[in-house]
Amino acid sequence: MDLANLAAPALGSRCIGLQAPTIPEAEVLWITSHSVQDFTYPPIKDITGETPPGLQGGIPKLDFCNVSVALTHPGENDTELISVWLPPHKKWNRRYTATGGGGIAAGYDFNMVGPLAAGFATSSSDAGLSLNHTVDPQTGTWALNKDGSPNEALFVNFGWRSIHDMSVVSKDLIKQYYGAGPQYSYWTGCSQGGRQGYAAAAKYPKDFDGILAASPSLGEEYVAPATFWPVVVMHNEGEIVPSCVFDKYQSVIIEKCDPLDGAKDGLISDYDLLRSCPKEFDSSSLVDTVAPCGAVGVITITARHATILWFGTAPGADFSGVAGTIYHNGEWIPRPFPPGAAWLKSIIVPEITDITKMSYAEFFEAFDKSVKLGGAYIGDEYLDLSAFKSAGGKLLSWVGLADQYIPPSHLLHFHDDVAAKLGSQSAVDDFYRVFTAPGVGHCAGGRGPQPVRPMLALMDWVERGNPPETLPARTIGRGAQEMTRDLCKYPKRPVYKQGDLYRSASFRCEEPTMKPTERDGGSDDEDSGAGAGARALRADSWWYSVP
Repeated sequence: MDLANLAAPALGSRCIGLQAPTIPEAEVLWITSHSVQDFTYPPIKDITGETPPGLQGGIPKLDFCNVSVALTHPGENDTELISVWLPPHKKWNRRYTATGGGGIAAGYDFNMVGPLAAGFATSSSDAGLSLNHTVDPQTGTWALNKDGSPNEALFVNFGWRSIHDMSVVSKDLIKQYYGAGPQYSYWTGCSQGGRQGYAAAAKYPKDFDGILAASPSLGEEYVAPATFWPVVVMHNEGEIVPSCVFDKYQSVIIEKCDPLDGAKDGLISDYDLLRSCPKEFDSSSLVDTVAPCGAVGVITITARHATILWFGTAPGADFSGVAGTIYHNGEWIPRPFPPGAAWLKSIIVPEITDITKMSYAEFFEAFDKSVKLGGAYIGDEYLDLSAFKSAGGKLLSWVGLADQYIPPSHLLHFHDDVAAKLGSQSAVDDFYRVFTAPGVGHCAGGRGPQPVRPMLALMDWVERGNPPETLPARTIGRGAQEMTRDLCKYPKRPVYKQGDLYRSASFRCEEPTMKPTERDGGSDDEDSGAGAGARALRADSWWYSVP
């Protein structure tokens, strides 16, 4: 959004007179700054299609110094655009929060609105992926040079470099504007923004005191193509599964798996059920039953549907994210997940005209190519968190156990690997904590209680040395009876004791009966098929939390 025309009388001469920062190994091309007053940011819908409580009227009366910086890395022919929003002196909380992106985009200005309203100086970077505002980064058209070779500069920017560029630029401007740097620096993001948070911790361990990384798209080189697997299956098997059939499977899976965690509350709360429950569920049990299908009427589930159903998505999660279909002109057609489709079409196999008609062999080849290309820039291999731990940083993650795009077990495996390397759970808890949210989807949504202002928990940990043992959560904006829950710090899980199933006091967080080493240390059941199964990603994963 161009805010240039929203300039109002100056909040102070310092906004107009800000100077270009000095950035190691980069050159500032230009800098602009102007004051904005009484700006109301319009309502934004989250990935559930709802507007978060308190934001139905947008965020009104925002005053800030709006700074834009363009920089390049000499010899690499890139133009990275960084936005920095600085609240008025009297409203600044002496903290800085950088924000991340979603899908295959590095950042969005609207992710800065929440932090700005809460008094943070905040920033966002496009990592150069918009090609100087000429393309939508979600199309993936930024990734290849004209000769078809990878644009290494932009991949490096996307992977990690733009994070540090943004941090250096923002802190310099903050010091110029307020006369002092931030007392504390934070990162916040979900999905792609979550992955960027992990990259920040690994690559630039001193840039941020605290990192809030929700539903991180770790292993994105697997995640992106795996989201396309249902489309490949449906094409090659010659059967497009109606969305209502998937809906019925989701309902029955929850009905079968929910009681296994000890509380029949509509949520699958034990993360080990992500592995064990699918083994107990017989998909053929729904053959010859009917599923209501809106204007289409009802559809009878056939043995064909049961045979090709894709179980990559975590049990209880919505299938429509990566296995979506729509009824169009009298027939059911696949609805590919946009970032996965763009990743394959624009970056991995641009030579294939219609990727919805890939053969299995073509998909497997594309999958391997994605792992090889993406792994060097957005893979897990370089995510060594030891320097971040030594620097005193704190990393707080949470993940929905009904994530419809990225199987949550991938993050839990990553956590287990960190614990194994450090030798104990206590060594991990000292700086890195993951919380599981039963029934919650990717970044937001779903049936379960969502974290309430997790940034407050991170700030309390960073600034006062109080590590969170649980995260408060509640259901948001669905109009049904409110459910509250204290989200457990992994590897603990919620265990029902007694009382109202809708109240957090009825549950306790307890240690698992199974150690990580006793679980499947390789591929998960929900990760089965086509090499990586269902690690998946969301394009417009907007995540909002006002401390």
